[in-house]
Amino acid sequence: MKTYSDLQDIDTRLNLVIQLELVGSPKFQLLINDKEYDSTAISQSIIQDYLPLMDPIKIDIILSEKHYTTEYETAVIIKQLSIDNINLIPQYDYLAKYDNDHRFNNPTSYVGFNGKWTLTIDQPFYHWLHEHSGQGWLIG
Repeated sequence: MKTYSDLQDIDTRLNLVIQLELVGSPKFQLLINDKEYDSTAISQSIIQDYLPLMDPIKIDIILSEKHYTTEYETAVIIKQLSIDNINLIPQYDYLAKYDNDHRFNNPTSYVGFNGKWTLTIDQPFYHWLHEHSGQGWLIG
């Protein structure tokens, strides 16, 4: 028979899932905590990674070399972004910063201008979530 301490199965990682939809053939970079993911392998697929529980999280999508034309569109659409099965898009996309060459700064999950879309979680994820979901602070 297992003792109580043998039953402790604590995962100290966060499961991050991101799904991007590519419109046209955009040139872009996906960085999660400064780790670059191969953009040539991303094509309507789901990227999954595990992040340390207590670390800050920074997600960058950088669109570059876009030629603006009325003939065709190129863009990166964030279809899903979740951490530990908690969807962050579209509910928290207003917290993302979108610096681009058209000075478009409305909340969005559609990266259609040359520039950088960044979501920064500057504290442990669950502390950040409780604060931004109106549940107060977590003590820890």
